[in-house]
Amino acid sequence: MKYLHYILLSFLLFASCSKEADTGHDIPEGMVEVRINMPTFYNGTADTKAESTTLAPYDHLVMDIPVGSTIWLSYAKKLGEGSYETPVIKPYVVRSSRSFTGLYPCGIEEYTDEKGVEWMKAVPDQEASPLYLEPGATYKFKSIYPALDVRKSDLNVNLRNGIWACTNDPRYTQTASQDVTLGTSTNRVTYIDLKPMINQTARLHFEIGKGENVHSIEMMHTGIEIAGVQDKGTLFPLDWTQEDYIKVLQMEPIDDGEHWFKLQKFEVQGDKIIGDAYILPLDVRRTYIFILINMAVNGIPTQYVATLNGIILENAHSYNFDMKAGVNGNLTVVNWQNTSLTIVPNK
Repeated sequence: MKYLHYILLSFLLFASCSKEADTGHDIPEGMVEVRINMPTFYNGTADTKAESTTLAPYDHLVMDIPVGSTIWLSYAKKLGEGSYETPVIKPYVVRSSRSFTGLYPCGIEEYTDEKGVEWMKAVPDQEASPLYLEPGATYKFKSIYPALDVRKSDLNVNLRNGIWACTNDPRYTQTASQDVTLGTSTNRVTYIDLKPMINQTARLHFEIGKGENVHSIEMMHTGIEIAGVQDKGTLFPLDWTQEDYIKVLQMEPIDDGEHWFKLQKFEVQGDKIIGDAYILPLDVRRTYIFILINMAVNGIPTQYVATLNGIILENAHSYNFDMKAGVNGNLTVVNWQNTSLTIVPNK
């Protein structure tokens, strides 16, 4: 049985403007316009490996999301201690001009897939109205990057092998979502900062280079095939807690050798072929991940096999394979190391 991995999101159409936006538009009576400062995410080295409930304090590893990226912003009004209204979300896009790079509200488009399921997606090139909320009220803000398509019936986002997403993560102090009390200003505009996001998948990173007497290497159409990665159905509730994450990211091993995840997208950098495979977190201490590499060395098609065992693949970490193709057609692992995840923007 094939399962999906979900992030549960509630949805409502609202929007915000950047710092350079004109304040000449009408603001509803008794409301303030809320503008979101640039969202950030962890994009670093091994130093960002999680220790208990905190991340290593390397502020230089927190980066702005790239121009052209989209997010869903979630917000919920606080009613009392630990009590909130039903959360809603809305899409934003990062745009750049000569004088400013910031977050702009964008539109939404609905569509129906081949199974008759209705979806909503962010439309970056479509403008939307600003976000208006109550001054002095407290809201819990969260974000997810990129803005993956939302299923209309239950407002879920599919997160499965091959797809990555960054969110606010309650397991770590630096990435947990936060309450913000909106202030008032003379022009009735308030700005808020969001906590940094962190990736919710693990990454397998492949760099394949030329060995001695190898003149050419290229990936074949089938690319890299991976078996033994978990495909466990689960839910990310929008008001997730640390306990929710413990249930969701329990990294159970599986013995499903029938399930294959294909990585077909690669890029060439110098004399190396580079590719990334994003997978759900997994404990492979009691089972194996099998990796088939389909490539041509000196024009001769060959299939190479590698196995991965004895490690826990954690979210927000990258597991790197540095390989060289030898003249006899064998693929030799030169170096493999566990570092933290370097996030690669959507391409």
